[in-house]
Amino acid sequence: MLIVSVIYFGLALIIAINDTFFISAPHYTVIDVILRISILLPLLFAIVQKNSKYAKVLYITLWIVLLADATLPIFFPLGMGIFLIAHLFNIYNFSQYIEFCKEKLLSILLPALLAYGVAFGLYFYFLFPHESLLFQIFTAVYLLVITLAWSFSMTDYVQNRIRWALMASLGMFLFFCTDFQVAYEFLAQGDIPNFGFINAFTYYIGLFLMSKATWYIQE
Repeated sequence: MLIVSVIYFGLALIIAINDTFFISAPHYTVIDVILRISILLPLLFAIVQKNSKYAKVLYITLWIVLLADATLPIFFPLGMGIFLIAHLFNIYNFSQYIEFCKEKLLSILLPALLAYGVAFGLYFYFLFPHESLLFQIFTAVYLLVITLAWSFSMTDYVQNRIRWALMASLGMFLFFCTDFQVAYEFLAQGDIPNFGFINAFTYYIGLFLMSKATWYIQE
C-alpha cells in the first residue's frame, strides 16, 4: 500500500508540474492524457478495498472519472459532462448510508444548508458575473449535483460518526473544490495563482481519501 501511495502522489506531482509549467508546450494534451490515465490505475486497482456497497459503487465511479480525465483535455464540455455523471454516482453512493426519516431530518438539512450556502455564495460571487447565459445554466446545474454529493457525504458522517465517513466527506469536499477551481479558471477566465499545483492537490488527495475510506467500512 505504501509503494502504491508513493507512486500515486509522485505522479500527482508530475501532473501538477506539467499543468503549471508546460500547458502551452507542444504535445501537452497527449502527455496530460497519458499522465492522468496512469495516475488512476494504482488508485483503481490497489487502493479501493473490501466488498462494501460503498466500494463497489466507488469502483464504477472511478472508471467514469478515468474516462472524464482522458476526455477533459481534448474536449472540455464532454469531459465535464462525464464528471457530472460521476457525481450522480457519488450521490447514490453516499445516499446508501443515510437514514431518510423524520427523526434524522436535522442531520440531512444542516449539511445541505452549509454545502449549498457555500456553493452558491461562491457561484454568485466568482462565476455568475463572468459567464454567458448558457454557461450560467450549465454551471448552476453542475453545482447543484456536486453539492448534493458533498452534502450527503457530510450527512453520512453526522449520522454515523465513523472514520470512513469522515475520510469520504473530506475527499468529496476536496473534489468539490477542484471542480469549482476548474470552472473559475476555464469558464470564468479567472486567474488562480499556481493553479496546476493547487488543483492537483485538491483533486488527487480528494480521490485518495474517498478511496482509502473503503478500508474502514464495517458492514
